[in-house]
Amino acid sequence: MNAEMERELTFHDDLSLVIKDAEGDNQRQIEHIREFIASNIDLLIVSPNEAGPITQIVEEAYNRGIPVVLLDRKTESKFYTSFVGADNYEIGKIAGNLAVNYLKSKGQIIEVKGLQGSTPFIGRHLGFKEVISTYPGITVSEVDGDWGETGTAKQQFLELVENTDVDIVFCHNDIMALEAYRAYSKLKRSNQLRIIGVDGLPGPTGGIQLVSEGIMEATVLYPTGGAQAIQVASNILNARPFQKDNILATTVIDSTNVRVMQMQTNQIISHQNDIIRLSEKLSWQKSVFRNQQFVLYSITLLLLICITLLIFTYRFLKERRKTNDSLRIKNEEIVKQRNEVVELATKAEEANQAKLKFFTNISHEFRTPLTLIMGPLDDLLRLNIEDRYRKDLKLIQKNALRLLRLINQLMDFRKIENGKMPVRASENEFVAFLRDISASFEKIALSRNIVFNFITDTPKVMVWFDTSMVDKVFFNLYSNAFKFTHDYGRISTKIDVDELRNQVTIVVEDNGQGMSREHVEHAFDRFYQGENFQAQGTGLGLSLSKELLELNHGRIIVKSEKDIGTRFEITLMLGKSHFQETEIQALASEHLFYEDETLLNLTDSLFVDESVKSEKYVSDKEFTVLIIDDHAEIRGMLERSLSDEFVILLAEDGQVGIKKAREKVPDLIISDIMMAKTDGIEVLKSLKADIKTSHIPVIMITAKNTLEDKLKSIKAGADDCITKPFNLDLLKERIRTTLQNRQKLREHYVHELPSETRLTGSSLDKKFINDFSLTVEEHLSDSNLSANELAEMLALSRVQLYRKVKALLGYSVNEYIVHMRLKKARHLLTTSNKPISEIATHSGFKSAAYFSTLFKSQVGLSPKEYKTEHFSGVK
Repeated sequence: MNAEMERELTFHDDLSLVIKDAEGDNQRQIEHIREFIASNIDLLIVSPNEAGPITQIVEEAYNRGIPVVLLDRKTESKFYTSFVGADNYEIGKIAGNLAVNYLKSKGQIIEVKGLQGSTPFIGRHLGFKEVISTYPGITVSEVDGDWGETGTAKQQFLELVENTDVDIVFCHNDIMALEAYRAYSKLKRSNQLRIIGVDGLPGPTGGIQLVSEGIMEATVLYPTGGAQAIQVASNILNARPFQKDNILATTVIDSTNVRVMQMQTNQIISHQNDIIRLSEKLSWQKSVFRNQQFVLYSITLLLLICITLLIFTYRFLKERRKTNDSLRIKNEEIVKQRNEVVELATKAEEANQAKLKFFTNISHEFRTPLTLIMGPLDDLLRLNIEDRYRKDLKLIQKNALRLLRLINQLMDFRKIENGKMPVRASENEFVAFLRDISASFEKIALSRNIVFNFITDTPKVMVWFDTSMVDKVFFNLYSNAFKFTHDYGRISTKIDVDELRNQVTIVVEDNGQGMSREHVEHAFDRFYQGENFQAQGTGLGLSLSKELLELNHGRIIVKSEKDIGTRFEITLMLGKSHFQETEIQALASEHLFYEDETLLNLTDSLFVDESVKSEKYVSDKEFTVLIIDDHAEIRGMLERSLSDEFVILLAEDGQVGIKKAREKVPDLIISDIMMAKTDGIEVLKSLKADIKTSHIPVIMITAKNTLEDKLKSIKAGADDCITKPFNLDLLKERIRTTLQNRQKLREHYVHELPSETRLTGSSLDKKFINDFSLTVEEHLSDSNLSANELAEMLALSRVQLYRKVKALLGYSVNEYIVHMRLKKARHLLTTSNKPISEIATHSGFKSAAYFSTLFKSQVGLSPKEYKTEHFSGVK
């Protein structure tokens, strides 16, 4: 079969054949087919060892779009492209009829079967059995076809021959027929056994030769179909017509036609060998032709290249003469221009040095008036003066110190440029050094509810550096981090020591505003300010930090994403070998901040937007009021009048007001109706339509004293409307009354929770209270439930959720969660027999001990005492 396929391939140059033989092993054949599928073959020819085990892998290949040709044997499935082979059922019937003719309808037959699971065995056995079953005088004994060393077929066969008078042996193939003959010959019986085989192949041990030698009585021709399989495969791959089932013809070979069959097969083999030799000669001639063709193409290509090079060389020489003349003229012009540039550069450098000198001198001059300003300020701040004047004085002091800091930074740049800032490195304990700096910012972090972490696995590490320089670096980094991180944000410092690289790495990371990719690329450029940062700095701090670190042989890199956060990574070398002898200071210097200490004692207003007053500024102010007005003097007057009682936020137009209302969630908003960009009615509608701000009471101010304008404001959702000019005392009283009414509404909400009952107020606030309380109740048993998770579920920020819940319910989010958990625990204690630890878990508490402590502090009884006193007996 394989030889036929190889010979047929000589007529199909577009095909190549890979053959794998499983040697009768089902698992090995499955592995071979998987390898073919993985190698992306175009078509699969399979002769299944056994039908059942091979069916699934053949279906898999077919379902993947690979055409499948079944050769000689079939599977148990119809999922194949084409079949090439003989009708084994018909072959079995032919063998049965031969046996009947030999026995004259009476006698004993031994059937030596083939491989049990193969379709040839199944078909031949059924066909043979069908014919013999019609002759009662004929009995059939079956023997397995395993004639190997470990098989029992030979022993079964010999026992049958010795114990019965066997007339005919039907073997499912010629190889088993030859083995049966050899086994029978060893018994030395006088009568010759008639043997019928199947295959009829040519060759020394083939069925034709065995019939010719009288070893077999006859054999049924079973065509291999190798050539036909290749022809069908070619038709399939070239989209030509083909038949799904290609049944090959068969015939009986016995003493009457064996000589003719031998002659025909010998002649066919001879012709096939001639074809193979011609094919090999043709392949050799094609190879010679291809080599000659390649040489011809190569010579032609080289000739074309030579002609092209000659043309190019001629043109090159011609152009070169022209270019040389042009270059000589240009060179003379360049020399002249270079001399002019050198002269201009010299003058520019002189002018630049003059400017820098002037700038340095005037920077020094600034120190005198700043000293005269800051001295009296310090004296005034020591006096017992009113808080409002003290705030103004502190504001003056803050900006004077800020101006002094900028002057110091400019002077540092000047020193670095002139090489007059020498490094004085000493060995210092770096963890303690950095803790001292970060400790100065802890008060600011606490006042703004910023999580400020300091993380290190190394409690102590000695590093050589200039303390005055590195101090400035980290002061700048922390200042930037607090400046661009919102309240309730996160800032962390992490120290890692890498002994292998001999370095220490410090990471300062926040989750603040972040920077765009363009801003990150220029973050360390001197005087560079990215978008949205122009009003918050000069562009000096990071550039100065980078240069100071480089003087200490360190480096700094930044990674940042807009609205996600910023990460600064600083690396300093361990040891002192990287410093020159002149840069090393024998004694460790005392760590002193480079800024005036009063700078660090200021409140967090130093680091936030100056148009927003921090709630920390006056600790006893309970409510925050947002003023939206495009008239600067009105804003200033209202701020001065209301700031003694409320925390004031300012917005210069409607869009800014909407943004600040969503970000800060104030307790009350005062807005002018007539504004240039976005009028007050639009602001009011936007706020009332937003779940984040719908609960905030709004007082509108209008210059029009008409009922229509007031009704328009009230219909849009305003809580009150005041006409200009207005009395400030009246405005304050209106604010107090509105906030008191909001307090009463809050108490109503709290009293009615959970919110299945009637609620008053706006429908949006009612919906929020419903959604919030139901969300808490659904996740109450989750011990990890927090404000962050609730904010995400309700599509709000943590700050917005906190301020809205506080405004409507009077609870913080966490207080409300604890309140509801205790309520659920009380219910379970009075209605359930569950253990207290299980009740704590169902109520969302992580530990029974914490639950018991909290329960007793809130209820006055321990859970056990409460259960004993109130248990209803319901299970």
